[in-house]
Amino acid sequence: MIVRIFSLLLASSLALAKPDPLTLQIAGNTMRLQGDYAGAEVIYQRLIEEYAGDSTGYVFNLNSLLTKLTWNPRNTQYDQQIRSDADAALAICERAIASNAQDHGAYYHCGQTHLIMSYLSAMRGEYYQSGRHGNLAIKQLEKTLALDPTLIEAKMHLGVAYYYADNLPPFLKILSWFLWIIPRGNADKSFLYLEQVVVDEGAFSDVAKYIYADLLAGYGTLQKKRATDLLLELCKDYPGNKRFQLRYISLLLEQQLHQQTISAGKKFLHHSDDDASKDLVHLWITRAHLALGQHDQASSSFQEINTGRSKELPPWGLHWLLLTQGQLADLNDNQPAAINAYQQIIELSKIDYVSSVVIKDAERGLQASISK
Repeated sequence: MIVRIFSLLLASSLALAKPDPLTLQIAGNTMRLQGDYAGAEVIYQRLIEEYAGDSTGYVFNLNSLLTKLTWNPRNTQYDQQIRSDADAALAICERAIASNAQDHGAYYHCGQTHLIMSYLSAMRGEYYQSGRHGNLAIKQLEKTLALDPTLIEAKMHLGVAYYYADNLPPFLKILSWFLWIIPRGNADKSFLYLEQVVVDEGAFSDVAKYIYADLLAGYGTLQKKRATDLLLELCKDYPGNKRFQLRYISLLLEQQLHQQTISAGKKFLHHSDDDASKDLVHLWITRAHLALGQHDQASSSFQEINTGRSKELPPWGLHWLLLTQGQLADLNDNQPAAINAYQQIIELSKIDYVSSVVIKDAERGLQASISK
């Protein structure tokens, strides 16, 4: 109900001849939460056209593109736009800081921009640039809050920056003691800040809720349960956002809640018309059936997946698809097909990140298949 009322208020605000940048940004943020990226693109265009000298539009679009990039980091189609928007945003906010060193909004926009560029640089193997951007992101977001402690949404971005700085790859962790460009994180503050934004129930609370849930999901039983509850809230408030639903279903499977995975998956399939998303859900339903020992149902569900479009899946989706393909081939005594699937996973792990769980299962499956 609160979400509906908020949406109505935003709609009436947008009817104004020229809403201020923050009103447009909040409206676009709500559209993103609803899964309406076409609407968010319209907001972006309005911001950069109507407020050419304001960095809000560029930073807004950077966050939209980051949402897409984090779903499939190997997708490079957004790279050029991210770099272009980042250059535009930094040119504006750095000029504002040079003019007024107390401009918290300028530090806020610069900090967000450096955070997004840090992520993109890391994904492209540009570790020096990633560290430099990450270090600047933390410094500028900390400066934002020092100048305006009431800007609660800045804690969301700073929380994310702290988290990723605290979870650097081991070789970068070592370098962090010698190079100033490698940022140092603070995991305790990371979760505290994100939770504060969630509890605040402001305009950016639900964005923080998804980020918080996604990070919590990587931890223990209690944290996964909390993450599941948060995701369920988001699914109810934004039924049109398939990403919330997909993450919720995947987390049910991670917790070995197999019947709930199947039930939630079938509900999603009944309403979804997105082929790639449906393939992922069929995959999770397949794995739930496998875990329950329901091999016929698992095979039936897997046959619903169009493996010919597997390249449309995010890398982790492809890895689980290949593992499941191998395991089903094993169950059907098709050793050549099983060996082929397992070997593909092992080869991919040499050039890309593959979950240790997937690699271990593939190695075990390969050894078992070869010995038959």
